[in-house]
Parts: sequence; structure tokens; C-alpha cells
Amino acid sequence: MPDAVIAGAGIAGLTAALALAQRGWTVRIRERAARLEAVGAGIQLSPNALDVLHRLGVAVDTVGVAADSVVLRDGPTGRRIATVPVSSTDGRGYRVLHRADLQRVLLVAVHRVPQIELHLGQPLVALDATAPGIQAEFGGPSGDLRDEADLLVAADGVRSDAARLLGFPSPQPSGATALRFAATAAPTDQPAAAIEAWLGARRHAVRYRIDAAGAENLVVIVPAGEPTLGAVSRWDARLAGSLAQARPLGAWPLLTVMPRWRAEGPAPIAFVGDAAHAMLPYAAQGAAMAIEDAFVLSACLDDAADRGSALRRYEALRAPRVGKVLARVAFHRRVYHLPRPLSLARDLALALRSPASLRRDLAWLYDWRADEALAISGN
Repeated sequence: MPDAVIAGAGIAGLTAALALAQRGWTVRIRERAARLEAVGAGIQLSPNALDVLHRLGVAVDTVGVAADSVVLRDGPTGRRIATVPVSSTDGRGYRVLHRADLQRVLLVAVHRVPQIELHLGQPLVALDATAPGIQAEFGGPSGDLRDEADLLVAADGVRSDAARLLGFPSPQPSGATALRFAATAAPTDQPAAAIEAWLGARRHAVRYRIDAAGAENLVVIVPAGEPTLGAVSRWDARLAGSLAQARPLGAWPLLTVMPRWRAEGPAPIAFVGDAAHAMLPYAAQGAAMAIEDAFVLSACLDDAADRGSALRRYEALRAPRVGKVLARVAFHRRVYHLPRPLSLARDLALALRSPASLRRDLAWLYDWRADEALAISGN
């Protein structure tokens, strides 16, 4: 039975563990944090991600709330620009939830699988990529420990220790900062089924409920050199009211990395999630791409005698899709932050389109199914 060690117990690492275990691997997850705490804020899961989680037996439908659309608004006035459906073409749904709730249901699923071990407080401190197998060292309270495996999955985030030890470039600032808030929705506010986004010059805000009780996630993206609400606090009264009573969670500098999928050399080392391609939030696909990565990686490795070829196939499959998502992210960033009068032309173009045509723009993204990954291994 092949064995893998996974660096990182976030969304990417936990999903990778479940996907590999489902295909007969034994897995050891080694997480640098001493405790898995309820950190982060809201997260969006589109149909492509939910399809994978359902196949892995993750009870994601028991947390968060369903969403059916994104309502785009002019920031200063609150005027509705367009409504964009977020279900897939065949009607599969979309969920919004707290990141900690997603982590919790992933952990429940992991703890049910006997061939997965989870170890906390063990950062990756050394890695030998010159041998045909994995030889890695992890820190621990009793000193460093050595681990050998058939595969290392680097799922340790944008500041990946694995990437650093292998000499990959450091993450770079994107020029933007995310200001995150927690609030409680008022009874007369937008129905829970809608995600709202307010667009403005060089900044935008997003609001959505993350549970049935009315807990609400708010995020405001601002230039990195201006990490305050500034004019956003005087935008549309609905948004300003939510921000006025919201609890600040902190400011997150948004970082980027050049996509990397595997280590060159004989050691079978794969990157997934933010460690592979930090995804800025303009298309709400960071978690979804991490979940897809994990599943496709496991499919490529299924019954593969030559793991080097399997990892090259993983890269060949993921790089074009993630590249297309990154291009969409860059497009959203430009059009969301247009100043006037360019924003008026954008608003008119969107207003002239039907919701069905706007849905078709994202069909290539949301319609993806895990079947496409299953077909890789002939299962």
C-alpha cells in the first residue's frame, strides 16, 4: 500500500488526504500549527468544488447556507447593476459558509478514515529532493523527526515551507489588502440566497450570510497602501450600516505566487492549493481550486507505477485550467475596480445581458465535475 505525507492540514491538505485514502493510500498529515483553531472568515464553494466534496463523503451540506446568485451593485449608490446566477448549467448548487465550519466537516471525514493520521505542531524543516523517495524532517516538541514516504503533498499555503526549501520564489504582494468583518444580518436585509458585491474605483466589498442564524461575512478589498475603509464607509447605506455594526477580524495582505505543481528531480513532490497557485479572491475560487487539485492529483496517482509521470500528468491537467481561472481573476479585478466614467460603460454592458447569458460566461468553471478526474485513471 503506497504512503504519502502531507504538509498542511488546511482545506487543501485535508481534501488531499481524503482523496488519496479513497484510492488506497495511507496518509500522514503533518501540520505546523499546534492547534487547529477556528480562524478565517467566510468562504464560497461553487458547484465544481461541492461535487468533489460530495464524492469524498464530506458533509458540507450540513453547514453554511445555499446561495443562488451574486448581485452586483454600484458601490456609492447601491444601484443594482446585474444579477449573476451561481449554479451550474445542470442546476447543481453553491454554498457559502465559515471557513472553520468547512474545516470541521473535513476533519470529521478525516477522523473516520483509519489509514489517515493527523499530527499537529510539526512544521516541515528539511527536505531532500534528490532521492527517488521522500525524505523529510519535521519539527516537534521532542525534536525533529524524520519521515520517509512514497509521496509528499505540499499543502502548506502561500508561504509554503516546502516551496522555500526547494528554492521556489517567495510569494509577492499583489497590491491589495482584504479587510474582513463579522456581522449579523438584519431581518429586512437581502435574502440569504444572494451574495452582494459593491463595486467602486480601486476597491470593492462583498457581503453574504454564512449560516441560517444570520451570521454574515463582510470583506472589503482595498489598495495595499490604503488599508482602511476610507470612502467605502460612506457607500450605499445598506453596506455602510453593516460595516458600522460589524466586528473587525483583521487585515490580510493578499499575496501571489508563480504557479508550481511539482518538484523537478526524482523525489515525488506535488503542490496543491495556495502552495501551488495562490488565488486572489476576485472569482471566489481559492478553496475550489485547492479541492479540485487534491482530487485530480489522487486520480493521476491511482495505480501509477511511475509517479514522476503521474505528477507530470497532474501538472498538464491542472495548469491550463488554473491558468484560465487566474485570467478570469485578473479580469474581474480590472472590471470591478473601474473608475467613472469607465464603470458606467461596464454597468450598461452588464445591464443589457440576461442572467442566463451571464451564467454561460462561467459554465466552463462551474460545470466541471469530478468525473473528469475519474476518467484520468479509467475508474
